[in-house]
Amino acid sequence: MFVPKAQWLSVDDERARYAHHDNTLANEGYVRFLGEVAEVVCELAGPEARVLDFGSGQNAILTGLLRSRGRNAKAYDPLYGLGPNALRDTYDVIVACEVIEHLRDLRAELTSIAGCLRSGSHVVARTQCYPSLAELPSWWYARDPTHLNFFAEPTLAVAAGLAGLRCRRARGADIFVWSLPG
Repeated sequence: MFVPKAQWLSVDDERARYAHHDNTLANEGYVRFLGEVAEVVCELAGPEARVLDFGSGQNAILTGLLRSRGRNAKAYDPLYGLGPNALRDTYDVIVACEVIEHLRDLRAELTSIAGCLRSGSHVVARTQCYPSLAELPSWWYARDPTHLNFFAEPTLAVAAGLAGLRCRRARGADIFVWSLPG
């Protein structure tokens, strides 16, 4: 499911909304949340692996967490001008933590991500799956005006398939690994 283009926020309004988030190292809950993703990345890839934090946010906290765990991580977020040349490289793992629900052109963005993967590499995607169609109108995630795409677990597999990737659940209800065969 997706939000029609006519209802999207402007990029400036989207950035202004993010300015209200407390996505800092001082927010222990946020750091724990990102730490769960960092654990999955570290299980998939050793210190020599190249990791891209796709949609890192202005403070690139996950990038820092990965680096502190000895990973070769790079931040990329076009909304904040981070890593403007990052998509010219290839990676062993690309992380899209709380990102795919924001993508304005899902197919093109996922294809771009897959094009940066080395053979046999992975995307770690974290997003909430919607509970049921009946609950969707009151679901907090759907009420965020920056969220444009909503997934059930089977549609995550379809989205991954758009870019030639295979999807499996990695941890909990909201962390998935998409793998590039190879």
